[in-house]
Amino acid sequence: MELEEAVEEMKKKGIKRVFVQLPEGLKTKSLEIADFLEKNGLEPIICLENTYGACDLRDEEALRLKCEAILHLGHNEFGFEWLKSKLSIFYVEWFSDKNGKKVFEKIKEALKNFEKIGVVYSIQYKKVFENVVEFLRNKGKKVFVSGSGQIIGCNLNNALSIEKDVEVFLVVSAGKFHALGLALKTSKPVYVFDVEMNEVQKIDTGKYLKIKAWNKKILEESKNVGLMVSWKKGQIKDFEIAKKKIESLNKKVYVLAFDELNESLLEGLKLDCLVNLACPRISVDDLERFKIPIVDYLDVLS
Repeated sequence: MELEEAVEEMKKKGIKRVFVQLPEGLKTKSLEIADFLEKNGLEPIICLENTYGACDLRDEEALRLKCEAILHLGHNEFGFEWLKSKLSIFYVEWFSDKNGKKVFEKIKEALKNFEKIGVVYSIQYKKVFENVVEFLRNKGKKVFVSGSGQIIGCNLNNALSIEKDVEVFLVVSAGKFHALGLALKTSKPVYVFDVEMNEVQKIDTGKYLKIKAWNKKILEESKNVGLMVSWKKGQIKDFEIAKKKIESLNKKVYVLAFDELNESLLEGLKLDCLVNLACPRISVDDLERFKIPIVDYLDVLS
């Protein structure tokens, strides 16, 4: 959905006050978006809290501020179609204006030894993804795309469903976030086309796997464990089952609830290890961030 289309839909529904959620990368456009909404007869309330995706739906906060709808910018509901809300949600995708064509020869060189290529993307780079798929097919490569081809940090189904058919994956994104997540789930090599940096590189998971194995060993020897639980709408899980499982390993378990995890929240907690039941990417991207070792709950079960 485009912003103009969302505004027209809200006006048709008689919505007046709207709660605006947007990711960090769009914060610089928040006032411009607010002005556009006001010119169209809507009263915007800009949420300054970080928004990480459709899982991070703040309808309770919006209702407290007497908003009638949420404008969720920069994301779509992919992976969270099941998530229900108490008020109308308008997802507006926000695409990069880059086309990626300057890097196509680098992609060709990086993938020259592969014939069957699975291509996926993060939502901001959908248009670049489409250009990449066309380029590779014109070069005679067999390109595999499942569904829309989109992936998010916690939902890699569109990649994993074609794993058996491909020799390599190419992730069209920015940074290593999405590509690293995929590389840790597949046995196939993973390359990232970083659209913002105009680079193509292979993802190395060696360091992460070593830290993960070390932290799991620490958990085995731990006595006091913190079970991390988020109350974000799309991240709430049944922590009681997890708690009983960890306790069955002869651990003392403390349930730690939060909205967004940071170092200050953990200060003063004398815990040997943390078990993550919140966003699964905490167990990947924050492995070196916190002083207390972190283990994903799924690794406890394995």
